[in-house]
Amino acid sequence: MARERQLNAEQLKRIFLSFAEVMRELPPDIEAGWLDAQGELRLAPDVGRKLRTARNVRDVLRQIREAENEREP
Repeated sequence: MARERQLNAEQLKRIFLSFAEVMRELPPDIEAGWLDAQGELRLAPDVGRKLRTARNVRDVLRQIREAENEREP
């Protein structure tokens, strides 16, 4: 069973920085979350799937570029 855990400022900073880094992989206009009526940040339930898809697309594009570079004299 999950339990609550307090985080200090350094831990929270590391979480936010890591999250911001992976969010860069998503197109800027994709729905990733919202603020509720109380001003609380809510993440879209499928953010994880979107991030995996973005990584897969990035990897395929990288492979295509590498293959084209290998064919060039």
